[in-house]
Amino acid sequence: MNKSIAIIGAGISGITTAVLLQAFGFDVTIYTKEHLFSGTSNPKFASRFPSASIIPHSVSHRELNELFITSQSFFKKLLMSSFPGLTKHEHFELFAFDTEQPEYLSQMEDLKDFSNLDWCPSHSEIDTKSGWGYTCLFADWNFYFPHLIKKFTAQNGYIVQQDVDINRLSDLNEDIIINCTGIGSNQLHNENERPLILKGHLLRVKNTPDLKSPNGNTISFNFSPGFNLYSDSNSTPLDVYCYPRKNDWILGGSRFKGTLDKNNQWIPDDPDSESFPNQIESLNSDIIKNTFDIDLQQFTEREHQYSYRYVRKEKNGLRIEKD
Repeated sequence: MNKSIAIIGAGISGITTAVLLQAFGFDVTIYTKEHLFSGTSNPKFASRFPSASIIPHSVSHRELNELFITSQSFFKKLLMSSFPGLTKHEHFELFAFDTEQPEYLSQMEDLKDFSNLDWCPSHSEIDTKSGWGYTCLFADWNFYFPHLIKKFTAQNGYIVQQDVDINRLSDLNEDIIINCTGIGSNQLHNENERPLILKGHLLRVKNTPDLKSPNGNTISFNFSPGFNLYSDSNSTPLDVYCYPRKNDWILGGSRFKGTLDKNNQWIPDDPDSESFPNQIESLNSDIIKNTFDIDLQQFTEREHQYSYRYVRKEKNGLRIEKD
């Protein structure tokens, strides 16, 4: 008899974990505070606000490379099955300064260093000094997330709308409980230190065309202009990005540090986090105009968004140990 599993949290981590466990024959029930089809704008439910490339940009763990290999394998199998919303992008990470390559690049297809790139997006006034390009898996959230939920329920998965905290864990009847709540994790586990929570800003631009490379591939990019042009109040460099989806662009971003108070409310470490960074629009606008000759100002249907990402702690923050 298979053990039954309770997953707390129905964001992308919870739903993905549930579908993977179903593939191994487990009976899975998801408990969630948020109704999945309510269209919530709660910024703490970060799965409503992703871009979303399959790149470990804001995750840290001592075995991150091994975890990323497993993640890539899962998404590649979904891609081979023509899962709705999963595609490939030609993605570029570009810097106006010299930087070292991250370890995860060893897992990327068609990897090219900046010096070997035949073409890449560029800013009209800020020279690119380093970077790389590769083929990247991409999930168009408007299609991918709803179909992932349907896949889970079609395989006899159950979703229970119920708020579960540390005092109610013993009420669950399942054999194993997995915490995938993200920012709600401090309500389920007594941590010794306050969690690191990043606040991210996005600009959704609607009714936009595709952005294509000379090869005809859909492109996306990150661009780091240097701390003197875009940084937090501690002079930590920030980057902007552009992810085209079907009929819209997601422009970002920011990664402002903060934590939670005793009432589970976000406390910023950075006073700049309260306002929408103008670099998100100005830098992206120049790159898009210079590279594709498309004027961002012609698209007037826009939506400014922000959400919170649970990191836990700066080094080895991802917690996958068992209690």
